[in-house]
Amino acid sequence: MKKSMQAALAATLVVGLAGSAHADLNLQGEVGLPLNPTAQIPDQGGARVQGNYYDMKAPGASIKYYGLDAAGGVGQNIEISGGVNKLSAPNALGIDRTGISVGAKYLFTRETDPANVRIAAGIGYNRALLSNVHGYIVASKYLGTVTTGRAPVIGHLGVRYDRFTVPGGGPRSNKASVYAGAEVPVTRDGAFQLVGEIQSKNNNFGGGKTPYSAAVRFRPVGQGFSASLGIQRQGLINTGGKFFVQIGSTFGTRGGATAGTTTQ
Repeated sequence: MKKSMQAALAATLVVGLAGSAHADLNLQGEVGLPLNPTAQIPDQGGARVQGNYYDMKAPGASIKYYGLDAAGGVGQNIEISGGVNKLSAPNALGIDRTGISVGAKYLFTRETDPANVRIAAGIGYNRALLSNVHGYIVASKYLGTVTTGRAPVIGHLGVRYDRFTVPGGGPRSNKASVYAGAEVPVTRDGAFQLVGEIQSKNNNFGGGKTPYSAAVRFRPVGQGFSASLGIQRQGLINTGGKFFVQIGSTFGTRGGATAGTTTQ
């Protein structure tokens, strides 16, 4: 009986710590890594609001991406996301655009299921980012042995499809890609984390490179606020890694839990 109680407490600890360590939104407004979604969703009735800034500078041109997005939990297994975004670019490129982003994600399994892994699938649309339409399937898993009071490492592996369309009747790209990422706690409680991801090429325009991101995330334990700072390459533009920052907060936790534990 004592061992069963210890196992149950350990499982509860894993879920709680992993949730508090993983609630940021990606550049499209979905819960995930800076670029790609993960198999996490907000608690039912919980929501995350976040501002994003991405430098996407092209050779000889200043290109910036701004966004204000939110994601919320609907029922036990559904995430709905949306926001307003802007791709700011020189008029000569013809890609300067402001528009909405919308998305939906369904969580099929949790870490408490026999597979011991989260699996989710979703779809999304972002008018500002070259009218991007995308769909994905992703798995997330807590890696390694979790000791009392220590946040776990979280690994992610996904496959996605992206369609990009250059405004004004320009060319269109249709391409599938795979991506992987990890969230590694630096401090025992997970307040500071290293977050990284890498993806195969996500377009066939010919000018892009392999997408990736690497960042430091700060999330005070028991609070909804978090901020990430790092470098990224979204992949559409032939450039090196550029600066990005994300700042947001989580609201409306389940069962009176603190705001830092809203992501399932």
